[in-house]
Amino acid sequence: MYFEGNITIDPSQLTQIEKVKPTKAFKRMLHYLTMGNVSDKVERETFSALSILQQLNTVLFHSNIDNIVRLSHDGIDFYLDTQGKEGDLKEAFDAYDLEVDTSMSVYFKKLVMIMEHEDHNFKYLLEIDINRTHDVGEYPIAIKINGLLKQFNSKGKERSSLENEMKDLFQDQEKYNAFKLEKQHLFEAFLQELKVNIKSLMKVDDVKLSVKSKIIVPTQKVASKENIRYKREYGDYGIHYGYYGFDDFLFYSMLWSNMSHNNNITIQDSFFETELGHDMGYMESVDASSDYFNDEITSNFDDFNTDTSSSSDDIVIDDYGITESESEENKTGGWFDLSDNDTWSDDDDFGSDDDDDW
Repeated sequence: MYFEGNITIDPSQLTQIEKVKPTKAFKRMLHYLTMGNVSDKVERETFSALSILQQLNTVLFHSNIDNIVRLSHDGIDFYLDTQGKEGDLKEAFDAYDLEVDTSMSVYFKKLVMIMEHEDHNFKYLLEIDINRTHDVGEYPIAIKINGLLKQFNSKGKERSSLENEMKDLFQDQEKYNAFKLEKQHLFEAFLQELKVNIKSLMKVDDVKLSVKSKIIVPTQKVASKENIRYKREYGDYGIHYGYYGFDDFLFYSMLWSNMSHNNNITIQDSFFETELGHDMGYMESVDASSDYFNDEITSNFDDFNTDTSSSSDDIVIDDYGITESESEENKTGGWFDLSDNDTWSDDDDFGSDDDDDW
């Protein structure tokens, strides 16, 4: 089990986000991303997108989140931390500065920034997606936060040792439910703090938040963390990509469904996925004694019957109330085309333009 949170900003509220003068690093990005023969509209959209990315970076800084894992531009990685470096945000942007060239930097469609963070309870992976333009019904700013339980860090441990550490919480249904509720409340507290920082620092009111409890059901037994399979297809950025060090925290989740099976636990209000992150659906309640959850048996998941409705705890975020005329108007322009005024705010709360300010 792990938790997934999603934070989005209502498209109707984007017009209220103040555009701010970019600091040196983001000004360089704007320069590279708008090289070539681009329209004023593309340049405005690009500036607005980077302005918001810059403000999100400030939100993360105020939340003590400064450890970047990956920086991607239209599916191409310009920085990927394979060594577990800390405080490497400047290095990531320097790498971006060096590697982008005029042949590919006319404009961008999507920027993805992956951050990692940890506190006493969780190892977090944050995926920040910035879409310059998008279809109606899609959010241009989306932050996905995955929280893995730190207490089951498997570094230096065999499967049997880790299962022994976990066994108490599976002792009976009451203990299992209490453990899940406690950890979910702690995860939600972290998300609420992040949400408050977004609302205050970005000066926007309508920030939507949803939380999911997720259960991995491996299609084959995972005997050790070295056996974990990763999903490294084009466009994959999530927890199953296999980022440096995360296998130590992901391994326990590969054992969760089998331990639920062995202890006849009823899993409630959860979303299920394979070890590669392929969605299996949501179930309000399921008896884990089923062979589906026994990793000694290779099950056929094609008939794994899940509910079509989502959890009441998973806030619906796809109802925008957009009228037909609004839909047609914004289909290709995108929400980042905030204004015909290209001027920056004189109140530059996010850094100066000095050479020392990278």
